[in-house]
Amino acid sequence: MRFFKTLHFLSVDVVLGACLFQCFLTTIFLPGQFPPFSVTFALAFAVWTIYLVDRLIDNQKPILNSALHDFHLRHAFKIKCLILTNILILGFIVANLPKYLIINGLLIGFLILVYWALLIYGFFDRVKFSKEISTAIIYSTGIFLYVFLNDWEAPFVLLACMVFLFFLLVLQNLVLFTLLSHSGLKGEWMLKGIEGMFFCLWLAILFFTQLSTFLLLPFLITFVIHLWIHYISKSKQWAWLGEIAFFSPLFYYLYAIIST
Repeated sequence: MRFFKTLHFLSVDVVLGACLFQCFLTTIFLPGQFPPFSVTFALAFAVWTIYLVDRLIDNQKPILNSALHDFHLRHAFKIKCLILTNILILGFIVANLPKYLIINGLLIGFLILVYWALLIYGFFDRVKFSKEISTAIIYSTGIFLYVFLNDWEAPFVLLACMVFLFFLLVLQNLVLFTLLSHSGLKGEWMLKGIEGMFFCLWLAILFFTQLSTFLLLPFLITFVIHLWIHYISKSKQWAWLGEIAFFSPLFYYLYAIIST
């Protein structure tokens, strides 16, 4: 159990969820294809590095008091070494990617630097939920990047709807656990609005596009797990389940294996 808690504190569950959804979205928009291993590994090390640095910056705030905060304080030097190692590995992987991916990846990297600058200088503390919205935008862009640059046949409206659907799913996760971590923070209205928009958009995509129910099911599974945490458990202790909820594409792949 301690091993899995350590993986969660190091955001490994976030990394795996990101890679699974990247593969799943590629399957939806580029049928029969997976992203090249180099692209998936680049995403994995990029997401891992970003989350570790984000924790490193965020945990400098003295007001934080949690097991996650304590873990990062106790192992600060080791985590910094891990970040450096990740950056070196990521640099090697990126150097071997196609130029069009490198250029667009660097643009996202610039956005991340701006995001970190805003985080360090306290902008997100002054504008409520701006950190969660910014994180969801950057995360969703990174997940969809390979699809954006390789699928020229998908209807633009469908692609835009799927991007927004995934954005809402990520934002639901971020806002939910921000509210659970700060009991005095008012924002229930926003979370319920996100949930309402997600469900309406999910139904619209189901009834007005060619995508099957089974292709949309992983999104719904992740959504429902977060609803359970929001309305039933109401505890940040289930943060690990919120991250594992993004493993939902495994249900699709498991079914595909069984059916063949």
